[in-house]
Amino acid sequence: MSKRFTDTDKWKKRWFRRLSNDNKVFWMYLLDQCDHAGIWEVDFELAAYFCNGINENEIRISFEKQFEEFDNGRRWFLKDFIEFQYGELKEKCKPHQSVIQRLNKLHIKGYPKGIQTLKDKDKDKDKVKDKDKDKGKKDQLEKIDLNALSTKFPNVEVKVEFEKWQDWMLANGKTFKNYNSSFKNWLRNDWVAKKADSDVAQKRKLICPVHEKQITFAERDTIKYCPECRTIMQTESHLVMDSITA
Repeated sequence: MSKRFTDTDKWKKRWFRRLSNDNKVFWMYLLDQCDHAGIWEVDFELAAYFCNGINENEIRISFEKQFEEFDNGRRWFLKDFIEFQYGELKEKCKPHQSVIQRLNKLHIKGYPKGIQTLKDKDKDKDKVKDKDKDKGKKDQLEKIDLNALSTKFPNVEVKVEFEKWQDWMLANGKTFKNYNSSFKNWLRNDWVAKKADSDVAQKRKLICPVHEKQITFAERDTIKYCPECRTIMQTESHLVMDSITA
């Protein structure tokens, strides 16, 4: 014989007080006949045998807030049963394990007041972890000082490499405890250094004869103009020759 907790205050609750005596008897029958997970195999014929005078349509209306119907109407799930009998289900509690297994088997979700099965709880934990990781990653990325790194790695286009590094992490699903250190290691990699040396070799510093301002251009550019006055840029040797001939 199984034993269960009973709510002695149900007689004071308005919804229960307003029930007919027949429906009150049916409700107590329902609490005794449902299984340990609050599932009742719907059988009004058997219920009528024990509870005289019940009306199925009336019962469905009277208790519409107390149960959820599923499995094409063959089963009812009593919404408050688990919370009242067990509180919050815990996977390490042996009496709770069979309840969790029963709920998972029937694919019942959305239990009231935060009661969840093991599978749902694990999913929620994973979501929280992922959310925390994303927030931590975003905070760390925002704190990376690209200007300071540009000074430390003068031959590297740090901002360009920063974008490449983020794309690489996204494509490969990479995460790090310290993103600043990881990006520094990226900048120290051989392929970045070789590319930087190659880029430097392909650039040339020219001087504007008007502003006497030095600007770096790609070697492949044929005609190079000052971005401020549009004067054709010259090398230092050209400026020296111009001053001598003048």
